[in-house]
Amino acid sequence: MNIFSLTDVAYVVAGGTLFEDVTVGIESGEKIGLVGRNGSGKSTFLRLLTGETEPDAGTVVRARDLHIATLAQNPQVVPGATIDDYVSADSDSHAGILRPYQAICDQLGLTDTTLALETLSGGMLKKAAIARCLAHASDFMILDEPTNHLDIDTVTWLEQRLSACAQGFVLVTHDRYILDAVCDTILEIDRGRVYRYPGNYSTYLERKQERQARLESAENRRVSILRTELEWLKRGARARTGKDKGRKERVAALLDGGLESEATVQKLPSAQRRLGKKALELHDIAKSYGAEPVISGFSYRFTPGEKVGIIGPNGSGKSTFLDVIAGRTEPDRGTVERGETTAFVYFDQTGSRVDTQMTVLEYMKDEAERIRVNAETTLTAEQFLERFLFPRAMFSQPLAKLSGGEFRRLTLVRLLATAPNFLLLDEPTNDLDIDTLRVFEQYLEEFDGCALIVSHDRALLDRLTDSLFVFNGDGSIVSFVGNYEAYRSSRDRASTRRKAPSKKPQTAAAFERSDARSGDRSLRRGLSFREQREYEQLPDELELIENELKELESFFADAALDPDTLAGKTRRYHELRDTVEKKTKRWEELAERADG
Repeated sequence: MNIFSLTDVAYVVAGGTLFEDVTVGIESGEKIGLVGRNGSGKSTFLRLLTGETEPDAGTVVRARDLHIATLAQNPQVVPGATIDDYVSADSDSHAGILRPYQAICDQLGLTDTTLALETLSGGMLKKAAIARCLAHASDFMILDEPTNHLDIDTVTWLEQRLSACAQGFVLVTHDRYILDAVCDTILEIDRGRVYRYPGNYSTYLERKQERQARLESAENRRVSILRTELEWLKRGARARTGKDKGRKERVAALLDGGLESEATVQKLPSAQRRLGKKALELHDIAKSYGAEPVISGFSYRFTPGEKVGIIGPNGSGKSTFLDVIAGRTEPDRGTVERGETTAFVYFDQTGSRVDTQMTVLEYMKDEAERIRVNAETTLTAEQFLERFLFPRAMFSQPLAKLSGGEFRRLTLVRLLATAPNFLLLDEPTNDLDIDTLRVFEQYLEEFDGCALIVSHDRALLDRLTDSLFVFNGDGSIVSFVGNYEAYRSSRDRASTRRKAPSKKPQTAAAFERSDARSGDRSLRRGLSFREQREYEQLPDELELIENELKELESFFADAALDPDTLAGKTRRYHELRDTVEKKTKRWEELAERADG
């Protein structure tokens, strides 16, 4: 049964028509991924579904008494409101959803629901918004970029939740793994039209390729027919008589009916400055906020070409780490030594404050009038913008009129035009469309410099990273050799071994303790929520450290070692041995309390 029916819908914006002749239905229980370029109208389409926006033509019909739960791309904060208050901000049934809301908040680590919303990080606020959306007993959900600002564990949790939920949804996201895992239909907005593709994201890619092949085949036939008809027209006066008017009209239609070429984001600029032997060295850097350690003594020496992913819970210090490297934040201890030839670019989550009345072209020219793309090619700012889907009609458009994704793309290409050789990227995929994301990944694959990438995008981390820095939330940082999939597999293996039944026979007393611990997790362990999480994570962390120690031991077996490199690796080895000792002691303390 259709719960949404859009018929001949059109929507007009200042720059032209956003949609036209859109006819599509959405059935109850359907799980839809909505994809399209930045600025193509995805968020507007969602507002048409909810009724926040009315079409300029056509109709949008919703099922009677349809209850829709929405998750906005940027949740709004009411000053002074707490996490508990947030659940009733748009609901008349506060009591009915408070318990499920608090249960979901607890699963997401929001244990203190008396905290003011304005004190939360972007990731924690998004978690509260997700909990509110999921807690409602809705018939359908509208989810606009739900993974933005989340850590990877929460993204995985959300993926599992959406896979298991009974109600349908429309989901806008750049996370290709989620689109593949949870969606049974893909809707694509392409040049003002909406196309339906049954199946998940992988199926969509296959069927879109087939559709494009059919269109190209039809275009080849059109060109062949047109060639024949034009030859006919050239034969002379007889071809131009009145009785052949219909044939000439068909020729005109063939001329007008060509396949509209799809605009594509071209390769990002590849020019970069030479990076010397010394790129960046961190020596025992530490940073705390009050009594909370964010970075507890971390050392590392980057070599040219390294691409390191950074993962960890929200609030664990990932952005602070990049701020310290970029020189925005001073460490409490330790030193950051940047190479003489190192040219950093920092693509952060918030973006620098800009005058939003500046035009697109003014913003680009504020960085450079001419941009060197490679050794042979230099482009004007106008030419450069056109290469990245900013047509001349947009040059005079104020920045305030751009969609969030369009501004992120503009900021990204503006930064990369400076020819950096060390990239600091803090959630670079937020708000980017998938096409731009693919091109960005290709750029990073070919990039010869260093890159530090904070990201919740598992596909990007799997494709690009050589190693990971895993932030544990207690100030410790574990280095892991391999991409995210290798890390996840290693962690899962460790978890399986930890959960395997012990060969040691259980005593009756042990069974009694097990029975007594069958209630609430934090009570049965005798640990707080945070301690329980720490207790469960420590074995995984210890295995990762042991793996790195083995890598270093293999490294030391090489007889021809650079003295500077050897010194740095030796320091790292002793730091890790100390960390193993401390974490083992901590795990023993928690284990004793958990069994007590």
